[in-house]
Amino acid sequence: MPPASDESTETPAYESPLLRARDRVAALVADEGPFTVACAETGVSPPPVSDARFASFADAERARDAAVDYRTALRNLDPGLPSYDLAVCEARDTSLGFASVRETTADRRANGLPRTRRTVTLAGAGSDEWLRVENAPVVDLVGPETLLDDEVVERQLEAMGRER
Repeated sequence: MPPASDESTETPAYESPLLRARDRVAALVADEGPFTVACAETGVSPPPVSDARFASFADAERARDAAVDYRTALRNLDPGLPSYDLAVCEARDTSLGFASVRETTADRRANGLPRTRRTVTLAGAGSDEWLRVENAPVVDLVGPETLLDDEVVERQLEAMGRER
């Protein structure tokens, strides 16, 4: 009779492919690399390649392949996991400055409350990369990892319509 196994020390079957794929990506990461891996359609870099940069195109390709393996193994556990068409792309510093100012004006709304003016300014890294919007709906189209659903954007627009 074989000895009884201690279940607490056994690695679950799903963990090995996930951990191996994560380790493959981690071994390829370079702090200041010129390449990243992201969805070709949305620009989302899902785990395990979130915020990762790679020193060469070949390293980024290997990381993409590991990420595909990782997400395939994860999808076996959760069929509802979002699917991404991962591709190698050049890393871009997307530091975007955002400032929002709301000022009270002398005008009054129909309900007697003061009317406000909202100005939003977005600025990129270059001196000619900026956009200023005044008294127009400004909504978030992208969440932490993906584009927002139409419903979420619609709720934001409706909320802004109630502010007027």
